[in-house]
Amino acid sequence: MAVKRFSDDSSIKNTYRLSRGAASAAIPNTPTIGVATTVNDSSATVAYTAAILGATASSFTATSTPGSLTGTGSSPITVSGLTASTSYTFTVRATNSNGSSSESSASNSITTLAPSGSFESIATVTVGSGGSSTITFSSIPSTYKHLQVRGISRSNRSASFANVANFQFNSDTTKANYWSYHALGADGSTVSAFSAAEQNTAGVWGALSLSNNGLANTFAVFVTDILDYQNTNKYKVTRCLQGLDDNGGGWGDIKIVSGLWKSTSAISSITIVDNTTNNFMQYSSFALYGIKG
Repeated sequence: MAVKRFSDDSSIKNTYRLSRGAASAAIPNTPTIGVATTVNDSSATVAYTAAILGATASSFTATSTPGSLTGTGSSPITVSGLTASTSYTFTVRATNSNGSSSESSASNSITTLAPSGSFESIATVTVGSGGSSTITFSSIPSTYKHLQVRGISRSNRSASFANVANFQFNSDTTKANYWSYHALGADGSTVSAFSAAEQNTAGVWGALSLSNNGLANTFAVFVTDILDYQNTNKYKVTRCLQGLDDNGGGWGDIKIVSGLWKSTSAISSITIVDNTTNNFMQYSSFALYGIKG
């Protein structure tokens, strides 16, 4: 009996031709989603794997949720135009001249970065009824360019006076490491400028607290910037704007103060001490912020 070859069987050849024609007219199979990665405050990359079987894709498109923003290209695809500090997931579809596949499953969720120069809250502390001798921010993230501490503060010191609140870094209590400060101040009628070669307490003069002068609801306020706190090639510089008013008692003050911590260590913790011998009173409040570079 003769053996029928493939080339001799017209029905098989016709079926083969039809299957090839169907494949060439088909849309691509759905790609497999990979990992999405944050790039900056407005873009992310999305990885995928193209389907091995099925029609060939000519392009791949990633789409964001929310926003339906898209990017096209090979893996990983960049999707731009995202909103800063926002969470996104992504899907990917394949396309050829016959159409597009269904969307892949959703990627992992990513959050775009905050824009350069933006502030992000790290921690806040409000003093309770018992008062507190120190305020500490520990385990500070290393992901910012600068730090800022904002506060309103009042001391339990008995005299009617402005109390100095000092900043200590990384639990360093060596007075000689807090080497210098300079300040320019005014009380509404007199301008004063002063400097010191070494702090009289262990810490940078970085804030004020108003002493207990009988005005229970009056506090000093301050904003202190700690610059390049992760830079291990330089000493750490602080800049502080601070002020107080005794609310009708006839005395107030505002100052701009510069300080220095003589260490090249990256700052991982901050302790605020009220003149080393006094306590911050109830309702004193302190907030730590990170500033993006």
